Amino acid sequence: GGELNVEAETGTIFVAQPLDYEETKIHEIHLLASDGKWEDYAVIIINVMNKNDESPVFSINEYYGSIIEELDGLSVFVLQVVNVDEGDLRYSLHGRGAADTFTIDENTGSIYAHRMLDREERALWRFVILATDEGGDGLMGFADVIINVWDINDNVPFFTCMPDDCNGSVFENSPADTLVMAMSAVDCDDPNVGLNAVLTYRITGNVKNEFGTDMFSINPNIGTIHVVRGVLDRERTANYFLTVEARDGGGLTGTGTATIWIADATIPENSAIDSEVLQVSAADADAGENARLTFSIIGGDPDQKLFIENDKEWQCATVRLKKKLDFEKARERQFNLTIKVEDLDFSSTAVCLIEVEDSNDHSPVFPFQFIQAKPFFENMPAGTTVTTVRATDKDSGLNGNIIYSVKSNSDPLRQFAIDKHGHVIVANKLDREVIQKYSLIVQASDQGMPAQTGSVTVLINLLDVNDNGPEFEAPYLPVVWENALRPEIVHMNHTSKLLYAFDPDSEENGPPFTFSLPPDYQNSLDFSLTDNRNNTATITALKSFDREKQKVFHLPIVIADSGIPAMSSTNTLTITIGDENDNCHESGHKEIYVYSNKGKYCLDITSLLNSIFLWLTYF
Repeated sequence: GGELNVEAETGTIFVAQPLDYEETKIHEIHLLASDGKWEDYAVIIINVMNKNDESPVFSINEYYGSIIEELDGLSVFVLQVVNVDEGDLRYSLHGRGAADTFTIDENTGSIYAHRMLDREERALWRFVILATDEGGDGLMGFADVIINVWDINDNVPFFTCMPDDCNGSVFENSPADTLVMAMSAVDCDDPNVGLNAVLTYRITGNVKNEFGTDMFSINPNIGTIHVVRGVLDRERTANYFLTVEARDGGGLTGTGTATIWIADATIPENSAIDSEVLQVSAADADAGENARLTFSIIGGDPDQKLFIENDKEWQCATVRLKKKLDFEKARERQFNLTIKVEDLDFSSTAVCLIEVEDSNDHSPVFPFQFIQAKPFFENMPAGTTVTTVRATDKDSGLNGNIIYSVKSNSDPLRQFAIDKHGHVIVANKLDREVIQKYSLIVQASDQGMPAQTGSVTVLINLLDVNDNGPEFEAPYLPVVWENALRPEIVHMNHTSKLLYAFDPDSEENGPPFTFSLPPDYQNSLDFSLTDNRNNTATITALKSFDREKQKVFHLPIVIADSGIPAMSSTNTLTITIGDENDNCHESGHKEIYVYSNKGKYCLDITSLLNSIFLWLTYF
């Protein structure tokens, strides 16, 4: 029934049950041999050989260690491992930071930090430790390692609001102990270790009143700043600057500057009825019924635009809007309220200035819908003022600040502009012959959000300047036949012998026209011109022409209008000499060279292939 047994017939010893090297390494067997009459004994020693069937086991599942920040090269701790099987163990470290921050002695299991640590960068490290038997080639066991980095006081306190946001505000005439703001500082050291991150506050640069006493105080534990005395006057000083120090338990300090603004309460003009304007509070050293406070408005609101709502539980009150406001009424732009607070026996008053903020509830308005500008000549230089428009806006500030512009669709060529004073000016060269009348839409926009707009139409008529000379009414192309009897009036077209003109300027700068030839052409023997004094002219051919000598004549004609001063232009009339069959044939010759293409493919006449050249004479 044991682990070993023997065959009775053969004496063979065999394993009857599994052997465990870790329990029994040597078995001693007493063996009896008998033939029924005689017997003998023998002692057999059997050594059990070890098999690596047990993984290394750490003494605990999680190891906890610690190291002081900013120190390196120190041993954190040494691991303890139970290895049931015999054989060398090898240790290895795994996880983030296992190579560059921590290392392990593979033979002893000692863990070291080989660079300086910063707790504020990382306060806790976690690794997995592997232990492998048989010199690193056998079975493995593992455990977790947690390393805490101990804090030292290496960080100074700093104010989170610095450098730009350490701002607070308080109403003028606020009573003593009124909360103004909180200066909150942070220390990156460990708050759970000593006093490294325990902060205390104090004001190192306070503001003095006219009596030489401090105007503000600070709670040393939480950094809240309070009013010491109710002597704040916005009209005297709009803001104050305090230097505040935060000190940790190790003596390191940081400073910040607190900016305290003396504020007035404000409410937008378009606020809804029952909107909150401001909250007021008061303190009473009494208790019970004697400390129940009641607030009321006793002055500064003659039209009863405001009312006050008491909160008995919190000993405060809220000023609310009772009636709609109109900033455009002077007496509703500001309320200098006198608020009274009283208990059963005593009372106190405070003055609070409430400013009404203008809302952009009015559009710019022009006095007229249309403005007729005084007519002016088309050659008016750029920069000349045409007319002036003015818009008004009942709002104030940016809401009433007007910017003028010309709508682009009313002036597509950008020929006019308007300045900030409402002067409509010529921006580019004008031409009455292109556009004679303008209907400019001038828009006035305020600078509110969103902007309000108004518009006016400016009507502009341009006066004509005699800046265009007369021109032919049509593109005349007269023909005079050669060999005809002369003199003869030239036909301008198929139906008329009259030459007409037109002028793109206005009528006063147009007809009647005068026609003439240039001085150097007046004695011409070819053509003459007759001004008919009715805005027409006729051209007379004075001689018989030979087309073979001259085919075309270019006749300059000077046309003048009736403007003051008159404007003239020279127009060229092109007269073509018509051809008649008045010449006989004459002999002539032409030399033509034809090159041989012998041996080459050609689509032309095959007889050309063998010719070198031919002389051809035609008659």
